[in-house]
Amino acid sequence: MVGRCPRTARSCSKDGRVSDARSRRNRQNTLTLIGALGASLAIVLLLVLVTVRPTNLDRNEVDWGSVWTTVAENEALANPEFVESDGDWWSNRAELIGGQYPVWYIGFISPTNGFVAVEQFAGDPAPEIAAQLDDVTPTQVSLGDETWTVFDRSGMDDVGNRRTIYLLSEIGEGANLMVSGTAPISEIELVALRALESLETSP
Repeated sequence: MVGRCPRTARSCSKDGRVSDARSRRNRQNTLTLIGALGASLAIVLLLVLVTVRPTNLDRNEVDWGSVWTTVAENEALANPEFVESDGDWWSNRAELIGGQYPVWYIGFISPTNGFVAVEQFAGDPAPEIAAQLDDVTPTQVSLGDETWTVFDRSGMDDVGNRRTIYLLSEIGEGANLMVSGTAPISEIELVALRALESLETSP
């Protein structure tokens, strides 16, 4: 008959209790597994958060200050120093380039990953750089109590690394200081100011 246990009532009751116990054990095992998994994930997350991970692995940093100290008569060369509020600046190149048009060169990567170069010429810039200065009509801006000549080359077809150029002429014995790059204007002006400050504080 439908709905009736083929065995005795006691047997049916016993089977029901066994089935209920088995169901409770299954639920408990499931909850235990979920709890263990959650605890494991929490431990992994904690390890990720507290593990000291190396930074700047992709940087090829150059200590421009150390390079500056090795250059003869370096007191006449710019050695920009940034303060904490300036952000995370670092250099990827620093060298004194000889030849017919000697230049002290520092390449900087800005906090926004822009590029700014400091180039200090013993005399006139090389002809190829002078040609870039002739590409556009210059303007002037006051920065650090000095008047800089600004060349905005952003409208040119191929600006290279000199999209904006700040030039300060006759900074001493015919030298010229040029700060240029592809970084925002505010960052180029900051480097120009820091470079100028380093020259003003030199003995």
